[in-house]
Amino acid sequence: MDIVIGRTEEIELLRKIEKSSEAELVAVYGRPRVGKTYLIRNGFSRTLDFEFSGSHYAPLKQQLESFSRALGQAMGNVPLAVPQNWIQAFAMLEDYLTPLLKRRRRIIFFDEFPWMNTPRSGFTPAFEDFWNRWGSR
Repeated sequence: MDIVIGRTEEIELLRKIEKSSEAELVAVYGRPRVGKTYLIRNGFSRTLDFEFSGSHYAPLKQQLESFSRALGQAMGNVPLAVPQNWIQAFAMLEDYLTPLLKRRRRIIFFDEFPWMNTPRSGFTPAFEDFWNRWGSR
């Protein structure tokens, strides 16, 4: 683990969340270039089970292609079909995570969340459905 300086409270909170027996949703926000991504990548005691970063100004198709590639990498470099929409993308994520959850809790990280939520992308309702129906359990 890399050293994170000056973020003792934040690291303690992430470790507490990691040990929680409940599903947890964490939003980290702040000015650009202050270390939010670095904090998440280094604040948990174990590695992230899935990480996806939105791309600034990327159209929906490109975001979904990137998501598919990230999920395939998490699965061990498995080539995956590109989902047609965010509902399908989150269904693919559920399919990947469900058997893994039988062993222990998992940590997933969506970076640059607002960049995924492009106009008419359907990202926000799909994420809301994913979290309310599946992730919060």
